[in-house]
Amino acid sequence: MSDYTADLIVINANIHTVDSKAPHAQSFAVKNGRFVSVGTNSDTQMLSGPNTEILDLTGYTVVPGFIDAHIHVLSSGSRHVMAADCDLRSISDVQEALKRRSEKTESGNWVQGFKYDDTKTEENRFLTTSDLDKVSTELPIFVSHRAGHVYYANSKALSLAGYTDDSSDPHGGKLGRDPNTGKLNGVIYERAVEAFRELLPTVDAEDRRRGLKLINGMLSEVGLTSVHDASVSNDEFVTYQEGLENGDLELRVYMLMAKAHFPALRDAGIRTGFGNDHLRVGGIKMVSDGAIAARTAYLSEPYIGSDHDDCGIQAMSPEEINESVREIHSEGFQVCIHANGDLAISMVLDAYEKVLKEFPRSNPRHRIEHCTLVNPEILTRMNRTGTIATPFCTYVYYHGEKMQFYGDERLEWMFAQKSFMEYGVMSTGATDYPPGPYEPLLGIQSCVTRTDINGTLWGPSQKISAKDALRIYTLNGAYASFEESQKGSIEPGKLADFVVLEEDILDVDPFSIKDIKVLKTVVGGKPIYEI
Repeated sequence: MSDYTADLIVINANIHTVDSKAPHAQSFAVKNGRFVSVGTNSDTQMLSGPNTEILDLTGYTVVPGFIDAHIHVLSSGSRHVMAADCDLRSISDVQEALKRRSEKTESGNWVQGFKYDDTKTEENRFLTTSDLDKVSTELPIFVSHRAGHVYYANSKALSLAGYTDDSSDPHGGKLGRDPNTGKLNGVIYERAVEAFRELLPTVDAEDRRRGLKLINGMLSEVGLTSVHDASVSNDEFVTYQEGLENGDLELRVYMLMAKAHFPALRDAGIRTGFGNDHLRVGGIKMVSDGAIAARTAYLSEPYIGSDHDDCGIQAMSPEEINESVREIHSEGFQVCIHANGDLAISMVLDAYEKVLKEFPRSNPRHRIEHCTLVNPEILTRMNRTGTIATPFCTYVYYHGEKMQFYGDERLEWMFAQKSFMEYGVMSTGATDYPPGPYEPLLGIQSCVTRTDINGTLWGPSQKISAKDALRIYTLNGAYASFEESQKGSIEPGKLADFVVLEEDILDVDPFSIKDIKVLKTVVGGKPIYEI
């Protein structure tokens, strides 16, 4: 005889289900990792048995588990293990952090740092070779900007990479130079970094395992239950599978596979969607332009205050984009292309339109990762092609000091959650950590208030309601991975992923959303974090 009693019943809660048919509930029941009943206390009472856990959440709010649809997960965990955290407020502090790392580094190995952010330092500038040579000239030093896309090298690292003052800019990249002397200054832009890739130490299996445990804990503490890892390597794919087997992986992961691994996946007969509810192969990831926080996104008009016609960096030519999209789409994969600037976005849409005409496919859900600066034409084309946007959600709050480089007019069309809704374009919650802070509640507040940490309002026309922001961070994220029938809302039959909050996200002062405490994070009916 079948046992219909629930494993868990939540009662007396303020539940925002994100189910348009029944948006609010008091109680739900969970069995075998899925919601089996959602409604009032009396609706679920009949499912209670002697072994049912009853969780009384009087005074607390429950929402579906948060989904970050573009975040660097395992690579960030590994970097936290292997590199100095340079999220510091002066260059001297950064030098000290790198010095401490260098003291643990054997001769011949590299000193690495990450999360350096020039506009958050007292000096308000990029690192230079001179800065890093003060740490060491014997050990190669390599530091990445918080946004990625821009890197810094000391003289030893430049020499090992084969870069000299006579080097020309490589395709899709640029070498920074002293404006007075023309000599290399140690700043490396975009694909110029490829010369360092083979030189940097590989992440070994143990560091990846440690990184997975660390990042899994960090993300579950803030209410994330699902993540779309925005560029996964073969080695990381193995670590994820090991984590799934040994229990280190508690989050649900949708893996955007790095473009280099596409041929192997294709030849193995693996396509987007292969996997299970915890670990799934997603789309193929590429990068077409630079970064917003590093001011290298490929724009149609120059950056405000640039001393020349600086419109950013084009990392892929239109021909490269067209060829790659055609190849990947025709094999049945989802295509996921990083494009921040309006010029880059337009080039990606050109490719999507061409390939959908040549190889029609029902509901491919191709994505534009970040999709930062849009306009009515872009939005109309996105709606027509069914293209998904994964915009930065924590940037307005955290990177407010960088918004000045874009100007008020452009800011009304950046991180454009309101416009995406108005034009019928599916958009998600995303942070791109490390470039943006990963806390979903901070992302929701940023979308709702469009106000930075110093109280400055940026692009107010793009404000959305907390209710809409909650849907973007839950059900829309599930849609972006073809999983909206499995998660993203609290409905019978869906995976029992939910978060318990100390306060009501839809009722508090919008400027305090980021401060709401996450009390419990639950995946498949089992807590993975609780206070």
